[in-house]
Amino acid sequence: MSFGDIIKKGFLNSYANNEITFQYAVTAMCVCLLISIVICIVYYFKSRKYFFSKEFAVSLMALSVITVSVILTIQSSVVVSLGMVGALSIVRFRTAIKNPLDLVFLFWSISVGIICGAGIYYIAVPLTLILGIAILLSDEIPGISRNKLLVLDGRYPYDTEELKRILNKNVSWFRIRTESVHNDDVNLIIEVRKIKDSESLIADLKQNGDYHDVSILIQEGSVE
Repeated sequence: MSFGDIIKKGFLNSYANNEITFQYAVTAMCVCLLISIVICIVYYFKSRKYFFSKEFAVSLMALSVITVSVILTIQSSVVVSLGMVGALSIVRFRTAIKNPLDLVFLFWSISVGIICGAGIYYIAVPLTLILGIAILLSDEIPGISRNKLLVLDGRYPYDTEELKRILNKNVSWFRIRTESVHNDDVNLIIEVRKIKDSESLIADLKQNGDYHDVSILIQEGSVE
């Protein structure tokens, strides 16, 4: 028997001895579904301040369950596994990922599906707990919080001291990035950090600062 025959025989025997029962498959899918629900909860609390997509959250759950089903199928039959590899190789995903954190959630869901499909639950559960806690607490770690841009349109000249007083009252830190003056109008772009209350800030600026247009924008990738 040649070396190639030995490898071939061992490869086929590994599939022959790996029978997937109905109970095993249902258990793996149920555990994966429960973990994917936790992933969706983490995604909700992380993204609700900025942009929460219900469709993306549902996709995370569906992706985990589909992945665990694919892994179970691959383990059960060498013929099906080779056919599935060929089918997946021609699939092209062209959806643009705007937020890098969304990519983390996608890979997290796929990884959980693979791990649960292999039946290694003692890795999937700690992974979800540790990563979920780390993501939720990331905003509290100094140096990784996201700054925002405060855009003001008002009359020129404006009261600089009053503007500083309002900002010191409502934000933890600020810096004027740009100041554009046209006739009697002024446009200010101010980088701010940790707004205490957005509604209170806007009300103070319009009433005491005499700014007729106030906008708060998220600055992607900002670092304290």
